[in-house]
Amino acid sequence: MTRRVGFAVLAALGFLLGTAAPALADQKLDVTVADVTPGQVQLVADVFGASVARTPPVTVAQDGRQLPSSVQGAEPSPAPGRTVVVVLDTSVAMAGARLPAAREGVLAFAERLPADVAVGVVTAAEKPAVLVRPTRDRSALRAALSDLRATGNAAVYAGLRLAAGAAKEAPDRRLLVVTAGRTTTGDPPDAVVRDLSAAGNRVDLVPVQVPAGGLTELRQLVTATGGTVRPAARAEAVGGALRAFAETFPLRLSITVNVPPELAGTAGNLTVAVGTGAGVARTSVPVQFASSAPSPATADRVLPALPVVRPGLIAVLVFGVLLVSTLLVVAGPMGSARERRLRQVERFRLPTSGARAGGGQVRPRPGGGPASTVLALSDRMARARGGEERVAKDLERAGMTLRPREWTAARAGATVAGALLLGLLGGVLAALLGAALGWLAAGLYRRVRGARRRQAFADLLPDTLQLVVGSLRSGFSLAQAIDAVVQDSPPGPLTVELGRAMAEVRLGSNLDDALERVAQRVENDDLAWAVMAIRIQRDTGGNLAEVLETTVETLRERDRLRRHVRALSAEGRLSAYVLIALPIVMAVWMLLTRRDYLSPLWTTPVGLIMLVGALVLMVVGIFWMARWIKVEV
Repeated sequence: MTRRVGFAVLAALGFLLGTAAPALADQKLDVTVADVTPGQVQLVADVFGASVARTPPVTVAQDGRQLPSSVQGAEPSPAPGRTVVVVLDTSVAMAGARLPAAREGVLAFAERLPADVAVGVVTAAEKPAVLVRPTRDRSALRAALSDLRATGNAAVYAGLRLAAGAAKEAPDRRLLVVTAGRTTTGDPPDAVVRDLSAAGNRVDLVPVQVPAGGLTELRQLVTATGGTVRPAARAEAVGGALRAFAETFPLRLSITVNVPPELAGTAGNLTVAVGTGAGVARTSVPVQFASSAPSPATADRVLPALPVVRPGLIAVLVFGVLLVSTLLVVAGPMGSARERRLRQVERFRLPTSGARAGGGQVRPRPGGGPASTVLALSDRMARARGGEERVAKDLERAGMTLRPREWTAARAGATVAGALLLGLLGGVLAALLGAALGWLAAGLYRRVRGARRRQAFADLLPDTLQLVVGSLRSGFSLAQAIDAVVQDSPPGPLTVELGRAMAEVRLGSNLDDALERVAQRVENDDLAWAVMAIRIQRDTGGNLAEVLETTVETLRERDRLRRHVRALSAEGRLSAYVLIALPIVMAVWMLLTRRDYLSPLWTTPVGLIMLVGALVLMVVGIFWMARWIKVEV
């Protein structure tokens, strides 16, 4: 008795285990390669016998090595895909329980289909009509089938022609006929068979309570197109027959396979397995893996492709680097501070026989090599059109100890370096832009340095004049007071300029004139007003200490008011900076990341007009905002 019970339990377990897993091993598994990208392969798998409600497990391997993969249902594409059109007989032959059973069967058939399959319905009675065009919206299908009525005679062949026309755009299409009556259409069956077969349409048939020998011509059509016949002996069996047809549509899966870097650029076979246990379906598909993907750091930056650097450009670049290095060593801030001071003293030497007539400059020493040639050329450029004096004044305002020819050589080197760097990246136009940027950048550096020096001078002037006032009250003369301030103050632009003024006084210059020249060099109106006060006091008499003290208080009040106005206008200045910088920064960013997006601006006439107009408006806007935020105190 115990042995019999054990055998019964084992038999029951075997039956349950044998029927629990889907029988995918006996079914067909179709896998195709949809896309191959660096690091990934997209596969499309058609799994027969799988449940639409639950996606079966999928594994992908290459030469026995399992690869990481993710599976999801195939996304319905906007283009027509898999389509089935149901030709539903609504003639009087379907009256009674047949038509309601057929309607529910079609709805159950649509629910069991995969989501990417579009379903359409054509009624085949009297005048066939497209009841529902192929759609993936199952609710629209249910609404359309709710008002069917059985009237007239059957016209299945005409309905088939209409269904074939409704599904002609779909590459994978099937026609499903549900009928219980005779086909009374004027189209010859042979012509219908020929046309449907030539168009690649598969026709399936569900005859409802039709005798075994009925619908001979329609059965021949089904056989000729590769379809199948599933008869329904009773009206209640229509739903089962239609659900059986739904099982013939495979579940379509989209599989994303992550490819290891070592497989990049190689070819191999990917083995796809669907299901578990004894119900596993396998197939292999050949794949040519893409080349390795760029590194994440490079992929995040979308830069324009760089042109091939030719040997000639490399030679020019090397020459430019050597030229700039030579200028920095020979013509720039080279040598010790003692040598620079000696060169400054040479300006005050009397002309000799070897000097240029009428000038105090000493010629470059012969035998200097390329550096002397460069300096001689820079000297000619600096003297052209009387620009040497202007350049010398600008260098003095910036506190730079370079001579005009040395500054010209350094600025030319920055121009050449900018042209070479951008020229290698973008060609001739970029080289011209780089030359302009190099020349402007050098000039901007000199202006910024001069502005900072003038600001530092202005900040120190009130305190320095206060020290002069204290020295005057102690019995010092004005010259002695200024000299004491120069000796006791820390190094800075004001100390340097006042020291130069005192040196001019020792050489015989007037103190007022020397201080006025200082005000002109540093472009400081406050010092000019102080010198004016000193001259008025000398002409009219009075206490110079009190006059200078009043001047100091006035300077400090003006500086306090200036800072207050600057604080009040900070928001406007910041807004102006943002409005000016925003289009420029965005244009540069788009030029680096989306050059094709901006290219119509310089490749089309309309774009050139827009570009010129934008530049003109930008210049006008910058000038307008600069005048708007500038407040004179």
